Amino acid sequence: MSNREPLNLRYRWVWFVAFWLAGVAAVGLIAWLLRWLIRW
Repeated sequence: MSNREPLNLRYRWVWFVAFWLAGVAAVGLIAWLLRWLIRW
């Protein structure tokens, strides 16, 4: 069990970072698109 726990935590961190990066990228992309659309 103690062998499996660090792996679980590592995967949890990987998923957390991946989702966080995806969220930041999505927000940045949406903000950039809105700024570009407002220009027209």
